[in-house]
Amino acid sequence: MVEAEASGRVRVRRLIGAAVGPLILSGLLALPAAAQQTDDQAGGQPAPDVDPVAAAPGDAARQVFDAAYFAHYNPLSAADMVVRIPGFEISDGDDRRGFGATSGNVLVNGERPSSKATISEQLKRIPATSVLRVEIISGGGSADAGGQSRVANVVLKPSAGRSSPTSYVLALRQLEYSERLGWIVQVSKTLSLTDDIDLSLDLQAPNIRGRTEAFEAVRASGGALTEYRKQYQQLNQIGLQASANLKWRAGEHDRINVNALYYPTDNSTGIGSVVYAPDTTLRRQTFGRADYPTNYRGELGADWEHTFSDALSLKLIGLGTTSVVDLSQQLDTFLGNALSNTQVQTTHTETGERVGRAVLTWRAMESHTLEFGGEGAFNFRETSLGLTNQAPGGAPVPVAFAVADTRVEEIRGEAFLADIWTISDQLAVTSKLTFEASRITQTGDAAKQREFTYPKPQVAVTWKATPGSDIRASVTRDIAQLDFAEFASSFNSIDATTIVGNPDLEPEKAWKAKVEWDQRFGAKGAFTLGLFHDEVQDVRDLVVIGGNDAYGNIGDGTRDGVEFRGTLPLDDIGIPHAELRVSSVLQKTRVTDPLTGETRAFSSGDNSTPAARAGSSTGGPPPLNPGNRDWGYVVSYRQDFPAFKSSVTLSAARNADRVEYKRLEYIDIGRGDRFDINFETTAIPGITVRLGFGNISSPQEIRERIFYTPDRSSGTVLRTERRSNGGGGDGTRSFTIQISGQF
Repeated sequence: MVEAEASGRVRVRRLIGAAVGPLILSGLLALPAAAQQTDDQAGGQPAPDVDPVAAAPGDAARQVFDAAYFAHYNPLSAADMVVRIPGFEISDGDDRRGFGATSGNVLVNGERPSSKATISEQLKRIPATSVLRVEIISGGGSADAGGQSRVANVVLKPSAGRSSPTSYVLALRQLEYSERLGWIVQVSKTLSLTDDIDLSLDLQAPNIRGRTEAFEAVRASGGALTEYRKQYQQLNQIGLQASANLKWRAGEHDRINVNALYYPTDNSTGIGSVVYAPDTTLRRQTFGRADYPTNYRGELGADWEHTFSDALSLKLIGLGTTSVVDLSQQLDTFLGNALSNTQVQTTHTETGERVGRAVLTWRAMESHTLEFGGEGAFNFRETSLGLTNQAPGGAPVPVAFAVADTRVEEIRGEAFLADIWTISDQLAVTSKLTFEASRITQTGDAAKQREFTYPKPQVAVTWKATPGSDIRASVTRDIAQLDFAEFASSFNSIDATTIVGNPDLEPEKAWKAKVEWDQRFGAKGAFTLGLFHDEVQDVRDLVVIGGNDAYGNIGDGTRDGVEFRGTLPLDDIGIPHAELRVSSVLQKTRVTDPLTGETRAFSSGDNSTPAARAGSSTGGPPPLNPGNRDWGYVVSYRQDFPAFKSSVTLSAARNADRVEYKRLEYIDIGRGDRFDINFETTAIPGITVRLGFGNISSPQEIRERIFYTPDRSSGTVLRTERRSNGGGGDGTRSFTIQISGQF
């Protein structure tokens, strides 16, 4: 008990130091920036053509960008507009169950749409011509912001009883390795059914026809080649996504929104692997195909907001989602040219969620806005896994897995109270306390029931140090959610690896402290520098259960880092109509390895804990998604040619290697820098043309697996497998032509 209390005091002291120390440092850094801003103002810098609207008195934490600000970027959708805001990046939030825990950093008309689709995906369905302005809000402003330090609010134009033109996007894409054409078709339209009812429709038909080709060398501990493999996968994904949004102004005090989405896909993958001896003698070959006869997801959500007065309003949200994926895969293995085995794998996965949420907002006084309410949710995931091997002329022999067939259900509820306190035009404090309780029940091959209760406090302070400089500090108690997929076993037929299900997995818990300095200069210049420190309990990683790898918890760890994002117009250095954008993160994670007892980084490979999702726009540079990796960056340079109504964007991106620690092996996965170039023009009246050349250098993904005997703790290498993989989402050179417009 004494040791626990001492440990708690040490953790609190470290947390306070992590929060206060960076705040002092950021304050010192702000001094020269403030002085520079004063000098610039005194020097009488010329005003830009289009400047963001200044915040109104009493609303110092809000910055407004009218639609005209984005005109020269030729935006097609609201996403294209939001990503052009200086120093701002779209965050899609965490992929979690429920509604309150999944918030990103973008609102639409001051609220989150009642949908579990990512906010970047929803923004791509909103034509740019429907946007009136975009507001940037610092320091909270709503419980819908979900603790985000800065939030973009997309304000749509009132329909005034008029339907909008039909927007369309047509794209063709040629992919390396597959040498096939893929396509994307999108059509969007808003219908004004009455003066008070608008119906927005969006139809998308994406198609991906990719291919990966890999060469893998297997070497003994001394480095001698023992065999090599050639592998390929041929991917086909044909989808049709239909979504609708109904907005009804039911009266002076009532607003009703209904969202619906249905997304079926027809997916299949051709698989091949050929193994050779060092002297090129054929050893074995495996060929097959994976089909997904059933693969769809759908959702239906609605919300009703009633305004009792200028100071009091109530919002009710209901949401339901469903998803079904069936896999049927057959692989035939030949020794030489003779069939030796037929392996059949089948899986069935069905998931569903039902959510109800209520939020009461009370503007108790001019300086205080209170929000309180609750959320209840029911979630389930049902999965089955079957695997058989069959010799020629023999009967199929089933392979047994520890947790192959199981169903996991969760009943969860939470209550919250938030206070948005505007102390002055320069200082605001947002505080929130959430109490969560849940019961998880697992049946089937593993049976267990567990209950969890967690308080989740958070507080954020925003200080407007100067008219162009904000400093934000926050401390949050974050409770990760358990992934129901990790309660069941999974099998990788290509690598012949199994991860067994673990019904005893605990959620990660963390105290997170962060300080950000946001500096704006001119109409288009801005940067944000952030320092963060996380104290993580029950780090989720791979553990050993019954001699097999499984998801589990390996103790406590820390995460420290710095992130920077900025937008720099280059007119002042003699490059007119040019803009440079940078997003980067540098971080260090530390935890004690349960096998070796040594301090190491968190796993960041295929089986690592998912990070918050970053969003992007169509045709732009890739988003920054480092996860648990040590670093990552995205740099883009845009050059406008106003006389030709055209622009060119060059971008480069890379993340540090992903690493993973298993019982028998250490895995390192890395890829070189990615370079993209995009050209767009509106020189042809009525349409926007975009040409894209993606992954110019076609970087190979290098995966190295080091196997140890008897396990990784010995340090004795048994063999290594090094694979060079071309293709995939980040390694396929692509050529894209896209035409968009309205009619």
